[in-house]
Amino acid sequence: MNENFDKNLLDQAGDFNLEVCNLISYRRDDESGSQFEVDIKSITQLVTLTEDIFTKTMTGQVIVYDAQDIRTMLPITGLEKLELKFSTPGLFGVNAVRGEGHPFQVYKIEKVKVDSNNPNASQYSIYFGSSEDYYNTFNRVSQAFSGPIEFGVETLLRNRDYLNSTKPFYYEPTRTNTKIVPPNSKPFGTIEMMSSMAISQKYHTGGYLFYENVDGFHFRSIESLLAIDGSKPRPSTFNYVYQVTGASENKPNGKGTKLKNVIKDMESVQSYEFFRPANFLFNMYEGMFASKLITHDSFYKQVQEHNFDYNDEFKKSYHLETDNNDKSSFKSILPFSGYEDTRRPISENYMAKLMCYCDNQKIHNDYEFPPLKDTIQSRLSQRLSLLNVNVSLVVPGNSLLRAGDIINFDLPLQRPILNTTKSSNPYYSGRYLVMSILHTVDKEEGKYMMVLKCAKDSTVTELPAESRSFTVENKEYSNLVNNIYNLDKRFVTDSADQLQGSI
Repeated sequence: MNENFDKNLLDQAGDFNLEVCNLISYRRDDESGSQFEVDIKSITQLVTLTEDIFTKTMTGQVIVYDAQDIRTMLPITGLEKLELKFSTPGLFGVNAVRGEGHPFQVYKIEKVKVDSNNPNASQYSIYFGSSEDYYNTFNRVSQAFSGPIEFGVETLLRNRDYLNSTKPFYYEPTRTNTKIVPPNSKPFGTIEMMSSMAISQKYHTGGYLFYENVDGFHFRSIESLLAIDGSKPRPSTFNYVYQVTGASENKPNGKGTKLKNVIKDMESVQSYEFFRPANFLFNMYEGMFASKLITHDSFYKQVQEHNFDYNDEFKKSYHLETDNNDKSSFKSILPFSGYEDTRRPISENYMAKLMCYCDNQKIHNDYEFPPLKDTIQSRLSQRLSLLNVNVSLVVPGNSLLRAGDIINFDLPLQRPILNTTKSSNPYYSGRYLVMSILHTVDKEEGKYMMVLKCAKDSTVTELPAESRSFTVENKEYSNLVNNIYNLDKRFVTDSADQLQGSI
C-alpha cells in the first residue's frame, strides 16, 4: 500500500489507515513522571480485532517483527495499554487513543519466534482486550439490585468496585421490576443472570444480550436488533453479493466509473462458507422447536405446565425476513409438515425438551421475578435459531460495519454454466444478522479485510408445506421382530447341515 495516499480517499477496496499503534507502559520516568511508551506501528505486521454479540468484550492481537527487543526493554508484562486507531479511508473506524477513545489492555504475549536470518530479531503476538475484563476478574458482587434491570446493569458497568467502565452504554428499557441479590458472583456473571430475567418493553421475547462493539457496550434484546421501536423491521446497513469481478472493471475510466467500481468491489464477497444450514436433531433435543416447562410456586402451592410451540411463537416476533415490512407468519426455517406417523408437526412434540424449575413470585415483597414462562423457553429458542443458518463471509474492510448490524447477502443459485439466467437463492439469500466481525489489517499485504459471521432465522421464500404425513412408508413391524436365541439355533443347525453335506 502506498504510504503517501490520501487518508480520506478510498482508492480501492481493502485500503486502510493505520494511524496509531502505541504501547503505554505501567512504568513512569523518575524525573518527568510521564509514562514510558513505544510506537510499534513501524514494526507491526498484522492487527486483528474481534467484536461479537455473544461475547462481553472485544479482543485482538498485534503481530510484530521486533529487532529491538521491546518486550524486554519496556518490558511487556500484562499491565500495559495499547493505543490503536485504524479505519477505512474517509470513514470512522476504531479509535482507542487517549483523549479520544479508550486504550485496550495488553494481557498476553505468545508465539515468540526468532528470525533464523537475524538472531537479534523475533516475531511475536501481543494480545489485548478490554480493561473491563481485568476488573471482572478481581471484583465480586454482593449487593441487592431492585427495580428495572437496566439500572442494575448500568451500576455494574460504571461502579469503580465492579467494572469501572467509562465507555458509552446503550440499553433497551425493560418491563422487569424485580430484586436480585447476587451471591458473590463476578460482574459479568451477574449481568448474564440479569439478562436471563429481562423482558423488553416493546417486543414479545426477552433474549437480552450484553456485549461490546466498537461503539461501546450494549444491553438489548435480540429482537431489537431486528426491528425499530417495536413497529417495523430494522433496515440493513450494507449490501453484499457473491460475484467474480474482472480485473478490467477496476481500471479507471473517469472519476464516476472508478467510484462505481470501488463500491462494487466493497460489496463483493470474496468467499463464503455455511455452517449448520440444517441441524434438526440437535434443535429438537435442545428445545428450539418445542419444549415443556413445569414450574412449582411454593408460595401459592401451584404446579403449572407450559408448552412452547415454535410455529405459534414465530408469528409473534420480528425476524430478519418480513411480510410487507410486518411480522411474518410462515417464513420460518421449520417447514409446516406432520412428521411420519405422529401426524403432527415437530413443534407440537413438547416432550422433546422437558424443564422443571421453581418459580416463586413472593420472595421480595413488592418485587417479583418475571414468570419463567415468559422468558426461558422463548429465549432458548431464539438463541438456538441464531446458531443454525450461519454463514462466514470474507469481505473487504468496512470500518462502519458493527457486530449487531443487519446486512443483505445476495447468493446466486448454483446452476450449470449453460443456464444464463441469474437468480438469487430463495432460502439462503436475504437479510442476515452480523453476529461477529474479525477485522484484519495486514500491513505486509496492504489490505484490510473482515470475516463476518452472520445468522439467518427466517427465509425470503416460504419453505414448502406438506399435509401428507409419511415421507417414506414403513413396513409392518411384526415382520421385524426376532428372538436372537432362535437365530442362533438356526445358525447352528444350518452350519451342521453344511458340514454334513461336505463329508
